[in-house]
Amino acid sequence: MEAVDKQVLTSVIATVQRDITHPYFTSVLRQTDDTLIQRGGNKGLKIYDEIERDGKVFSALQKRKLAVIGRPWQVDPATNSARDMAAAEMVKRNLMRINFDTITLDALDAILKGFSVGEIIWAQDGKEFVIDRIMPRNARRFTFDLDYKVRMLTWENLMIGEALPERKFIVHSFGGKDGSPFGLGLGTRLFWPAFFKRQDISAWLVFLDKFASPTAVGKHPSGAPDSEIDRLLEALQSIAQETAIAIPENMQVQFLEAARSGGSDAYERMARYMDEQIEEIILGDAGGKQSGGAIAAAAITKKEVRIELVKADADLLSDTLNNTIAKWLVEINMPGAGVPRISRIVEEPADLVAKSERDRNIFEIGYRPTLKYIHETYGGEWEVVPSVVLKEVAPITEPEFSEADPALFADQLALDGAINDKKLQPFAVKLLQPMIDALTKAASFEEAFNALAEAYPKMDTEALADMLARAEFVAQLTGRQSVKDEIGV
Repeated sequence: MEAVDKQVLTSVIATVQRDITHPYFTSVLRQTDDTLIQRGGNKGLKIYDEIERDGKVFSALQKRKLAVIGRPWQVDPATNSARDMAAAEMVKRNLMRINFDTITLDALDAILKGFSVGEIIWAQDGKEFVIDRIMPRNARRFTFDLDYKVRMLTWENLMIGEALPERKFIVHSFGGKDGSPFGLGLGTRLFWPAFFKRQDISAWLVFLDKFASPTAVGKHPSGAPDSEIDRLLEALQSIAQETAIAIPENMQVQFLEAARSGGSDAYERMARYMDEQIEEIILGDAGGKQSGGAIAAAAITKKEVRIELVKADADLLSDTLNNTIAKWLVEINMPGAGVPRISRIVEEPADLVAKSERDRNIFEIGYRPTLKYIHETYGGEWEVVPSVVLKEVAPITEPEFSEADPALFADQLALDGAINDKKLQPFAVKLLQPMIDALTKAASFEEAFNALAEAYPKMDTEALADMLARAEFVAQLTGRQSVKDEIGV
């Protein structure tokens, strides 16, 4: 076996400098977004701002962003140690100070443009450095060097920009496939549907102007001088703005009615189709046209897709914040402490009816949930039922039989002898084995509880049910024969 060259394994071979698909100028990278390269011109990312002016684009993007902001957020400590928990509280205080939802909304601009930039304004509160505010910055002002570090373009340095200090700027990237900090936003896919829709509406307006109202035609005598023709044209042009005009007596004005009707439907269908494409690009599924049961299925699929998009957006942004805000706050104020994790809770409400049925089934086989589990699962206020109340409930009494006369139980004793512990044991072991295995592998009560819920449907009751059915059949025959013997039949 060949020796392993550890130096080769730990080095980077496919560097940016050797990347034939990623051009760079001197020491900075260049955009690889084909839409920006071909259509951006001198505007660059500004063309994506123009796309966002489209009502459908803006509406769908807002839905996607607000779906993330609408989820609650939390800060979890790295461990349960006192120092790590204090670090988590410190990060949480800073996020509450800067209005975390607003910062999230600004950072999610990367969904459209590929990346977003925010500048941190630090302040000192006693011995602690805190984040006073985070100001969103126009992404057009920034570029990246070959080490993927952000640089700011200035009037003094428009080509390669200026190096920026550490722990000062937050860059959130979206959609890049090769690790490029520029990312690849949805703008590159939205450009053409928005462009075609804009062209379609422009043509639609011309169509309406031409065919929705009659065209004025002026007639002048043959050989009329140019001055009179110009006066006639001025009169015709003023028809669009004025309700009345004055023309010379020897001139005529007529109106040509539109001979075409229904042509605007094509423009409307085109506009709606482009809206569907825009919605599908941003929200994952435009729905389309379904009927019958397909409507419900499409609605479920659409909801699931959007939940996945929300979770993906929230997780990507959380990774950025954990590597910047959370990390920098801990490094500055509590060096050595574990970096807490910022996250959004993106979960659909649990089906409490199904969960309660599962809990009841587990309770019936001998396990009960803790009060903490009930609070976390079902919410509301709960308290343990006092034992004195349980004692006041009248117990179900069994009929009493005298043990003095075993003859009264001869038949029952025979049945008891036929089904003894040794015969029931194999069936009981086979029945309970899945539950025993689940409990053996569980490391905590919660794991045991969930494992039992999964093991319950796997319990093999067929053999035990078969034996009990046979016993019941024998018992019926024995009972009937006993009655016949008593009455002498």
